[in-house]
Amino acid sequence: MTQPLSISAAGSVGVPAPVLENLAARMRQCGLFLTLLRSDGSLAYHDPSTEPFFLKFVLPAMQGDPGSRPPLAEPAAAMNPASPIALWSMIPGVIIAAVPHVERRAIRGIFAIAAKAHTFRQNDELLRFCERAGVDSTWLQHQADVVPSYGEESLQRQARLFLGMVRDQLRLASLEQELEMLSAQLANSYEELSLIYQLSGGMKVNRSAGDFFRQACLDVMQVMDIRAMGVVLRGDGGLDQPPAVYGSIDLPRSTLERLADHLLEFFSHRPGPLQVNQIEKDRHLSFLSAHARQLLAVPLVRGQQVLGCLFALDKNHDEFNSVDSKLLTSISNESAVYLENAMLFEDVHGLMMGLLHSLTSAVDAKDAYTCGHSERVALLSRQLALAAGLPEPEADRVYMAGLLHDVGKIGVPEAVLQKAGRLTPEEFDQIKKHPEIGARILRDIRQIEDIIPGVLHHHERYDGKGYPAGLAGEDIPRMGRIICLADCFDAMTSSRTYRKALPLEVAMTEIHRCAGTQFDPRLADAFLKLSTAELRDMLKNHSVAARTLLDLQQSIRSAA
Repeated sequence: MTQPLSISAAGSVGVPAPVLENLAARMRQCGLFLTLLRSDGSLAYHDPSTEPFFLKFVLPAMQGDPGSRPPLAEPAAAMNPASPIALWSMIPGVIIAAVPHVERRAIRGIFAIAAKAHTFRQNDELLRFCERAGVDSTWLQHQADVVPSYGEESLQRQARLFLGMVRDQLRLASLEQELEMLSAQLANSYEELSLIYQLSGGMKVNRSAGDFFRQACLDVMQVMDIRAMGVVLRGDGGLDQPPAVYGSIDLPRSTLERLADHLLEFFSHRPGPLQVNQIEKDRHLSFLSAHARQLLAVPLVRGQQVLGCLFALDKNHDEFNSVDSKLLTSISNESAVYLENAMLFEDVHGLMMGLLHSLTSAVDAKDAYTCGHSERVALLSRQLALAAGLPEPEADRVYMAGLLHDVGKIGVPEAVLQKAGRLTPEEFDQIKKHPEIGARILRDIRQIEDIIPGVLHHHERYDGKGYPAGLAGEDIPRMGRIICLADCFDAMTSSRTYRKALPLEVAMTEIHRCAGTQFDPRLADAFLKLSTAELRDMLKNHSVAARTLLDLQQSIRSAA
């Protein structure tokens, strides 16, 4: 007997396998045998779970001898799409109802529903047929006893019901397919919108470009199902960010830089997506073929300026397409907004820090022996803030407060600041006013109002014996406590007219001794854990700059 074809063979007649299985199960419950024929009469599908009566008797007869034209070929070819049901009697005691499967006014296939007829009985015709088919007639009779019988009229009614079921099932299958496609599109759209929303939420101008693009690349990799994602920024954009790639493809630095140069050159002439699904065949990108198969790159553009680009490597289970290109372009548009704002922020921040450094240099210039003091206190304060567990943005604000902590000395006479001997009580009272003077100078600058407590209270003591407010313990703003310790450490390790600089180890001992009285004990512990080698290097690096400024000050005084 010819082996039955698999369900997948029914694809040529346009009926999905789940639909066939559902229809066959319903016919089986009615004692009917469902098959599906191609338009040439050959068998495309049969129900493998039906009674042996059909499988061993009816099915071989429907298939015919191997290599010969199927017995149902002629009736199938003669079917009329306008006549939905036809009855065939080609097997003794069996009737077959044919229901055409019509698409676009053409017969794509034929459902053949076989039933045991009321006329089924042991007669000469049946015996001769059994002998030709190699079927035991006694066994066949026994199998037929459990199969319901149908007349032509009842089978036609079943066939008409079946025709309606076919139409309904195919329509439901089509709707389910559309629903699945719509659900997939909605899921993709949701992920894409979530990704863009997430990127927008992370667009803080004070966030580093490296941190922003790293997270953006990791998020895009997950949504687009790609192996690697990278970013290239122009070197003249004001942000110091080398080319970077994230994911499972580790490009050598030379290859990454070559790719970056090629992409920037490409987008300088054509600000549209670059999609290459066969890198090995692209003469410009063949150097990349040892590491990746596919590339999708889009520029970061604001106005007419190309700020850089994003690139994706190797989609896991498919090739890059227009949908991927549109998504990555949307992401690049959002990223370009961040990049432009970050560059503007960097310019403004650089201008402000330049002005602050100039201001602190002017303050330090009033006292030749404290030259560079503000910068060193700022660096020490930032290092202490990080050691104490403050986040980096807050440590940066502490650095700024350290730069400006002595800005109030502008209002103190130079004669007092540069006096070589011991200060009189009146002179010391003048010195003690500089925190309040500094706070007044800064109070109208809204952008730095959060650092004023550090400037105002950097001479408070933990035991309450400091100035100007005599605050104690946790009542002293944390920024003031940090700068107080850094200020005293730099004073101890810097030379004065009345003494030489103390060694770092001696200054560390003093910090330990004064913990809990002059200094916050927890901050003192954090400071004592800092590497003295790093502190020594930092002070050494600034001594050169301080000496240069000191020489300039002396030259100016000599000229005057």
